[in-house]
Amino acid sequence: MKASTGIAVVTASLLLSACSTPKTEKITAANGSSIGLYSGFASADLNNNRAPDVVLREVTPAYTAAGVGLNVLTSVLSGGIAVNTFSKENLKGTKIDALPEPTSAYLTPRAKPLIARWLEKNGNGYQYKNNLNIVAAQWLLVYKDLSSANSDYELRYTVKFYKKPEDANMFSAWVIAECTPPVVAAPLADWRANNYALVTKTTGKYMDSCLLELDNQLPRLLKH
Repeated sequence: MKASTGIAVVTASLLLSACSTPKTEKITAANGSSIGLYSGFASADLNNNRAPDVVLREVTPAYTAAGVGLNVLTSVLSGGIAVNTFSKENLKGTKIDALPEPTSAYLTPRAKPLIARWLEKNGNGYQYKNNLNIVAAQWLLVYKDLSSANSDYELRYTVKFYKKPEDANMFSAWVIAECTPPVVAAPLADWRANNYALVTKTTGKYMDSCLLELDNQLPRLLKH
């Protein structure tokens, strides 16, 4: 599966935040090259002004009316200026507390050997001053077609990789790589079956594709 990716540069005002305890550890290659690796959740500033999903979020059409109402209210408060704020992805939905967001548990441990191999091959003993960050951004099931009484649901997942340049100052920008794999759609009953087994399996495939994307982006992210 090939991931859909985007690279962006944003201002250094972005701050890390985590909805659970963040974790930073050092990755060291045999040649002495090393870098700090942070694993956590994306801040709202980094995530299109959305809070990151710390557990699976399920959005059904029942939430849409409230979302549209909020959009209209925003337009009124904006002095009559139309503000396009509604997106079904932004609806609160239902949190599935039994399914914690899996990036730190699945993707990050598998990213460590990728990073170590890259450092061994390309690091030349360099010890990085700034961390490489892996942050979970989005994980939800959302209806595909509002007009259908039996709409399929899409499983969506996004993770971001970013780092401050080694020669950065307080005004420097972050370099960001984003991985959003192509979505898989299925009936909601299929997603929910056997304690969301299909969600777990499909998300694992998503994260495997994002590991490939991380490997492709390491030369950009770890430039020194």
